[in-house]
Amino acid sequence: MKQFESLCNEYRENKRLIEELEAMNDTIKTAILAIMGDKETMTEGASKATNKTVTSTRLDGKALKEEKPDIFAAYSTPTTYKRFTVV
Repeated sequence: MKQFESLCNEYRENKRLIEELEAMNDTIKTAILAIMGDKETMTEGASKATNKTVTSTRLDGKALKEEKPDIFAAYSTPTTYKRFTVV
């Protein structure tokens, strides 16, 4: 097996392991939240967890583009980026 194929295989395996760990953490998070109940903060020994409501305001670009296309065009800037994928 050549280096490129080997690295791609390793990359895919690592992504699979990361997804598995994220799923495990989601289960643990659910258990922690169940223990916390309605509390925003809980401390036990050296461990502390918080579950606070955060409010943010975001611009609805889709609505702005539909209702005020001239303003949307004036304040829009195209971006270019590369997307890396291994299949």
